[in-house]
Amino acid sequence: MKKRWVINFLITYIVLYNLTFSSLRKENINKKSLRNQIVYLVNETSPFTGELIGEGIKEQYENGIKNGFFQGFVQDKNERFVYEGKYINGIKHGVWTLKYLNGDTKGILKYNYDKPNGQWTYFYENKNMEGYENLEDGILHGKVVKYSPVGELLTKVEYYNGLLEGEAVFFYKGEILETLTNFKYGKIDGGIKIFGADGAQMLEGTYKNNKREGVWKFFYKTGDIKTVVNYKNGLKDGEIIIYDKAGLVAQKSRFIQGNEVDSNGNVLKKDKELKDSIVDRFKKFNRSLKYEKYDKILSEMEWVKKWKNLY
Repeated sequence: MKKRWVINFLITYIVLYNLTFSSLRKENINKKSLRNQIVYLVNETSPFTGELIGEGIKEQYENGIKNGFFQGFVQDKNERFVYEGKYINGIKHGVWTLKYLNGDTKGILKYNYDKPNGQWTYFYENKNMEGYENLEDGILHGKVVKYSPVGELLTKVEYYNGLLEGEAVFFYKGEILETLTNFKYGKIDGGIKIFGADGAQMLEGTYKNNKREGVWKFFYKTGDIKTVVNYKNGLKDGEIIIYDKAGLVAQKSRFIQGNEVDSNGNVLKKDKELKDSIVDRFKKFNRSLKYEKYDKILSEMEWVKKWKNLY
């Protein structure tokens, strides 16, 4: 009995929904006028209720507020995509999609009352998966994975409450290991290994709270040790040894808190604080993720950009 009641309710809801939107007032998008973020029609004083349509464009409003299905175009640098999704009282909610102009899917984006939520998935033009990002209430939470256009794994990291956490793995094309490290509360913490595109190891060391710590080894392409550097709290501290390609010691020096010193501890050269390109790289990686870009594009397509330029 209960099951039959639920089925009848759903059928009634679908019928009413379709009747509501089939009877919507339909007007050309060129009549659209935006005043104080409320949509009107040109020469009308009451906020618009109905559907605005154009070539590839559909927008539904209730009392001048976005409410219902939306379809149109967005621009990402030199690329143009079709977007589709629904608003509830001016707020993005549910599944939104970005499509290439040929109709193939570019991205599947999920919202929970205007906040990116769940798995955002992206695809190349050849229909292979480009990768995915997991979010929870607008914050990265879970795995972030990226693939090459031919399906090779390039990146595998994990976030916890918006911060990188645990093992992070990066590959060159062909799944040749490029970087292997660990994060804790968004900072590199633990061992790190970096390799060249030919698979040869370039360096091996340890981080503590985003700062180099302990013995770091740098290698020639042959795999032989080139340099051994001691770090403490991100600064060179201790002996530094440089080896030639034959494995013989070519140079030795000693540092204390980043300054080069002689055998008696006198400062020979004050060193500048290390600008760590590896740490900077991961900061840039955080800023390069796609969800922020596409969320911004969808959020700004109406209120910041001049909508006529998109059509």
